[in-house]
Amino acid sequence: MNFSLKGTALALALSLSPAIAADTLSIWIMPNGATPQEKLEQQLEKFTQKTRIPTKVTVLDWGEAWNRISTMLETGNGTPDVLQLGSTWVPYFAARGEIKPLNAYLDKIDSNRFVPVSWYTSHIDSDTNIYSVPWFIDIRPVLGNKRIMEKYGISPADIESYKGFTNAIRKVNEGKEILEDGAKIRGYALPGKSDWNIPHNFAPWVWSYGGSFVKKDNNGKWCSNILAPQTLEGIAKYISFVVDSLVSTDALQANSAQIAQQFNNGELAFIVSTAEVVMQTRIHSSQGGLSNSRIGADGVIVLPFPKGTAGSVSFIGGSNLAIPTKSTNKEAAKLLLYLTEDNSLDDYTKQIGFLPTSKAVLASWAEDEAYKGLVTQLETGKTYPALPEWGEVEQSLVCMFSAVWDHLELPVPYSEEKLYQIFKSYSDTINNQLGYTPTSTTTYAEFQEIWAKAMNKGAPKDTSDKKAEQAEGNGVNPTFFIFFFVLVLSFLFSYTRKRKS
Repeated sequence: MNFSLKGTALALALSLSPAIAADTLSIWIMPNGATPQEKLEQQLEKFTQKTRIPTKVTVLDWGEAWNRISTMLETGNGTPDVLQLGSTWVPYFAARGEIKPLNAYLDKIDSNRFVPVSWYTSHIDSDTNIYSVPWFIDIRPVLGNKRIMEKYGISPADIESYKGFTNAIRKVNEGKEILEDGAKIRGYALPGKSDWNIPHNFAPWVWSYGGSFVKKDNNGKWCSNILAPQTLEGIAKYISFVVDSLVSTDALQANSAQIAQQFNNGELAFIVSTAEVVMQTRIHSSQGGLSNSRIGADGVIVLPFPKGTAGSVSFIGGSNLAIPTKSTNKEAAKLLLYLTEDNSLDDYTKQIGFLPTSKAVLASWAEDEAYKGLVTQLETGKTYPALPEWGEVEQSLVCMFSAVWDHLELPVPYSEEKLYQIFKSYSDTINNQLGYTPTSTTTYAEFQEIWAKAMNKGAPKDTSDKKAEQAEGNGVNPTFFIFFFVLVLSFLFSYTRKRKS
């Protein structure tokens, strides 16, 4: 009798609760914020309590994510049920048919909830099918060290323009301040060659001066826009930090993580980086945060991007959630929809420090003074075009800007002709990747004129050529002196070796 009652009660409980027969739902993510696996597992505990469906989280390093995801989607081996994708990756995998269209769930997703610049990344440009749902936003403002800015009397208004920003950097550099551990404080630093963030670092300067990496021609076809005057002006403004010695060429050997660490150590007054550091300064190191680090003590100020001729335009990236085509779990959409609900977005993004994609949730975030400026920057920020070819284009941009930094590292004045060759070569490559045949191209003479104006120079002469011409104009052949100098060095070297022997 007692046993029968217990059985009846159990049966009744099961009938009133969600089904528990579903298989475990798996999700692949990247390292979002501090302790990424723990943070998402905490979030998914609520999902399991609600649905009785267990979950499994796998974290991929960003450096290996593209290759692992590409292989998995192509072969189907180890396919997760839900997948985090960088927002610019969505069109590539969607065009290959490797992630599922989500149009059947649009009424539950409600596209009107999302920030327009973020929702744009959910599909392929000019395609009505939806292949992903925006999860969080990666906006990259200028971050300032509050202590350093106050020490040198620099206000947020001082860096609203490019000139003001460079003046502020120069002021900090000239202060020659040294920390207790012997580290020198610099005004600004930027990651260099081969860093996967390179295009993201150039993009806001290019956009703020009205340029773009690619554009649509008059017939609506995408093509390279590298050699356009506005694009070259934005590029010139960015590399001027190195050319004008505001940023040491040593920084060009560092990647984004290393530059960010310098900022966290209190060694830099400014950095252009992800906004997650703001939230991390509120979290103790025992939980993966920075509250007890030097930047936690110094304080972080969120600043708008310095205005160019086209205004202040920040880079906006982020990540979306998608369902692999080869996922067979019918409950996969349930997990994706749960993670992109407003409540889930609010809870999760507060843990990782990236901005939520929901307009309603962002409105509440704007009440926080530190995030108010970030929310405002979303109105003018830009993201890359949603093109299937963008993955290849972005890799070409990484190679192009790495080549630029390589050239600027040489201990001789840079060559405008070399820069032109780099830009022209990769512009041609990008056109090939987009399947575009240009009808005309920017000549070297035209480039020189554009570049001279962008670098605020009076004449479009190559610096190295100009020095040689000046020497020849004075009746001196520099080749003779080079030969004579090498001859003297050789004699001294031989003489020293004989003395030692």
